[in-house]
Amino acid sequence: MTEDQRKAVDNIMDWFDFDKVHRTMRALRWEWATAEEKIPCQGEIREKARQMLTDAIETEMSIGSGGLQVTYIPGEGFLKLEFVVSEWDALI
Repeated sequence: MTEDQRKAVDNIMDWFDFDKVHRTMRALRWEWATAEEKIPCQGEIREKARQMLTDAIETEMSIGSGGLQVTYIPGEGFLKLEFVVSEWDALI
């Protein structure tokens, strides 16, 4: 990982609203499919997000899991973290 990529990950981790994600997951009783099948704590959400951001950069692919979505476009230097509750798309 380059220094610019590391700074981008750190910036996202500093400014992303993990508290809002955790509150939403609690309100929806959104459990992650782990051995314990429980609603993750804020620290677990942060840990998963950092790992996904790092994995997206290393594999040069966008990835998603457990409501978290990382969009990475290497050629454009674009990195984004989202928490997706609902989405739909269609081919036209």
